Amino acid sequence: MTDTSSAPPAGPAQVQEQHPPIVECLGIDDMVLTYSSEHWIDPCHEDGVQYWNVGMHVNEEGPGEMFGSIRICVADEYRVANIVHSFDFLSSDLYRIGKTLYDEKTGELCDDLRDLLALPGRATIVDEVTIDRRLRGHGLGVYLTGMALDYLSHGAGVIALFPGPLERDDDTDYEQARANLGRAWSRIGFTPYRDGTWILDPGTTALDDALRCERERLQHHRWNMTFCYEAPGRSTISEITMAK
Repeated sequence: MTDTSSAPPAGPAQVQEQHPPIVECLGIDDMVLTYSSEHWIDPCHEDGVQYWNVGMHVNEEGPGEMFGSIRICVADEYRVANIVHSFDFLSSDLYRIGKTLYDEKTGELCDDLRDLLALPGRATIVDEVTIDRRLRGHGLGVYLTGMALDYLSHGAGVIALFPGPLERDDDTDYEQARANLGRAWSRIGFTPYRDGTWILDPGTTALDDALRCERERLQHHRWNMTFCYEAPGRSTISEITMAK
């Protein structure tokens, strides 16, 4: 017997069927970086350290779903009385890097570091990098951070970071994790400086050369990403696998 009556209103399951998951095979050319920062007009606000938040997105005719983020600090020792004190006020991680790069008493760049650099200028510091676990292990986060540094480091005298894991677990030795991260950052030209801080001189071609090599290597990488569309213009990445 055939029911010819009107169909009932679509429920959640039926709505979902109208927007089935979509699987796309994506590479580095299908990714977009976005940049945002704050500039306080208040003359009493200290602006010696400027934060830049960088988003890693899938390109969906513009920035789509975000799969990672980078936080970069641009420090100008001439805009504050003592840049190390500014770092100390902001975070212990920045303070650890700051007192390695600058004289803690005077706030000036350490003499030995100044002698190492091609040109004087501001310090650009990688404060934090996160990326979806399913995209780790290929150097993608390091490469995209390098692209962001290349974009933001104009006028910089030194680029610095402390290669320490954001997440601690009982199965991984912390020092071994740091060593592994150091090797990863060395792929875009970072070298050890002092007290666990690694540096990169933007006045040389090291970053440009490294990014060119990394791009050639990653150009052949592809990831299958499954997108679930929850509403018009809104989606989530439900699954990521390496394309064979």
